[in-house]
Amino acid sequence: MASAGLLLLTLAVLNSAGSSQTFVKIHCKTQNIGQCDQESRLDCVIHYSEGDVEDAENAEILAVIWRKEGVKESVLKYENGNLTSLPGYSFAEPSWNNKNVNVSLLIHKTAVKDEGVYTCDVFTDSGYNTNHTRLNVTAKYGVPTIQPQPQDIDLNTDGSLTCRSTGYPKGRLSWFDKDNKPWLEQPKVEVLTTESGLFILSSTLNIQRGSAFSQYTCKVFNARGDKEAEKSFTVQDKPSIGGLGQDAKDTKDSNMILATKIVAPVLVVGSLIVGLLVLLLYKRRSQQVRRQSATPLMSDHQAVHTAELHMEEGDDQETEGDVQESLTTGETKITLTDDH
Repeated sequence: MASAGLLLLTLAVLNSAGSSQTFVKIHCKTQNIGQCDQESRLDCVIHYSEGDVEDAENAEILAVIWRKEGVKESVLKYENGNLTSLPGYSFAEPSWNNKNVNVSLLIHKTAVKDEGVYTCDVFTDSGYNTNHTRLNVTAKYGVPTIQPQPQDIDLNTDGSLTCRSTGYPKGRLSWFDKDNKPWLEQPKVEVLTTESGLFILSSTLNIQRGSAFSQYTCKVFNARGDKEAEKSFTVQDKPSIGGLGQDAKDTKDSNMILATKIVAPVLVVGSLIVGLLVLLLYKRRSQQVRRQSATPLMSDHQAVHTAELHMEEGDDQETEGDVQESLTTGETKITLTDDH
């Protein structure tokens, strides 16, 4: 129905302007830049040409229609003295009337959804014309936020830093070291979209314990490659559990190793000395015990030996007695024989 009405209005304008030598032409700015949450203006102005100046000045605007590509309903329409518009749209001229050749469109609070191509149709009693213009929407990227993981990350722990920034259109994030040199292996940038169409850029940089760098900078660049903001983060050299920093901890470890190298041989030598002393004391004690136990053993031995000697002497005496007795008996026998 809207297109049919527009066609009828166009035919009516052409018929009414058939005998007129005044022509209508709309001049529009080709590209317009709008900032999110700010006002944006799409400039279009009617020009009359090849006609009487008086006719141009007396020309009356019958209809002005603003349409956005992809939107069925007109964002602004003036027709037969009635002005209607979608919320957030109006003529840029606050006191616009059908004699005002400035038909620019004003968007009060620009959003990402407002980006696109717009068409302006103008109908006057002197002719009809249409033109197009484009609105590019931008949202400046804010200062990045850097979230450490773990929260109390330090040079003695493994962790990561996640940088985030929101804006439009899609930009990029880059990491730099303390000397402002770009990180050689840039992490992949993840992109999320908010309900309002803005982009959330996210980049996570992994950090290993003992890293040579303590300061990291995240910079955000817009779609044109211009830097818009940056944020730095310093990884602290916090004391370890023993209350020492990394350097002090290394020194302590070195001292402990050195002390171990010194103490170990001393302990070994000391143990050997103590062992020898114990062995010597044990031997001396054993000798003393043997000396004390040797005296009674020798006395008993002498007693036994004396007893044996006495026994042998007794045996000898008995033998001598037997021999004497035998001799005496023999003599007796001999004597008896002689008498016989």
